[in-house]
Amino acid sequence: MELRQLRYFIRIVELGSVSRAAKDLYIAQPALSAQITKLEEELGVKVLTRSVRGVTTTKAGESLYLHAQAVLRQIDRLRHDVVNIGTKPAGPVSIGVPTSAANVLAGPLISTVQDRYPDIQLRIVESLSGHLQELVTNGRIEMSLLFEAPSDNHKFINGDKTQPSHLRWMPLLEEQLFLLSKLQENDANSTTISFEKASKVGLVLPGQANLTRQLIDDAFNAQGYKLNIVAEIDSLSTIQSIVESGYASTILSKSAMVSKNKDTSIRARSIEGRGLKRRLSLCISDIVGYGTAAECVAALIPELVNSCILSGNWSGATSIHGPRELV
Repeated sequence: MELRQLRYFIRIVELGSVSRAAKDLYIAQPALSAQITKLEEELGVKVLTRSVRGVTTTKAGESLYLHAQAVLRQIDRLRHDVVNIGTKPAGPVSIGVPTSAANVLAGPLISTVQDRYPDIQLRIVESLSGHLQELVTNGRIEMSLLFEAPSDNHKFINGDKTQPSHLRWMPLLEEQLFLLSKLQENDANSTTISFEKASKVGLVLPGQANLTRQLIDDAFNAQGYKLNIVAEIDSLSTIQSIVESGYASTILSKSAMVSKNKDTSIRARSIEGRGLKRRLSLCISDIVGYGTAAECVAALIPELVNSCILSGNWSGATSIHGPRELV
């Protein structure tokens, strides 16, 4: 198996066409097809299904695509690390960060990387946890911060729990979810609210594909209450605008509601019992190799998370572990 075959295969999958990939790679189409046929013969399985509409991956092809991306990324890192051995960590590093976490962490992360590792080019991908998990699983980004339910049984980086997965997780913090509403003049001073009363409040929440939304639904269903949802929106900035305007309330973390307007007054009430919580973890892929630059950035994350909590900048969050390194 040759590296060029993997590169050819990846480009065909990305473009969905052998002919388009041939043009893009400046290779004759018959020669490109011959290389893929040779690859399939060596593997003993079909990796592409050809039709008049183009090509799609088989199950085996999906697995090959995942591993091929990881292999080529690791080769690139190997080349960079060997050439630059003995020099300061340098090169691009990609990390996924959910929007609410980015509100708190993106600034300190950029500042610290610039200060300690000026030759590292940081790429922050901000999105929902579900999309970020797909990106890190497929090797499209090197690491990601992901929200999950506190009781999830993932494979942990420190070896605490295992299950078949390409991902490893380092739990960083638990973050409480609050009922967030515009403060009214006649509001009582209570800082808590029952599940029953919260279920009657008009809510704007992320869509059902969102992990935090699933956590909220499960908690209220377990108490026997149905939420009063007036709208589903997957934009935190839009949800914040609606809550600040008083049109509806939401159930999210305090970190999700960041405003430059100091006069904005949002009332946060915890839901009765032990409260609703979600966990934030640093996630990496087992099959994607790390370069020196990525290792340096990953080692910064627990330190910065704890610093944000201790300084009070991450309201509603509690640290799970002190600063430590990825292993």
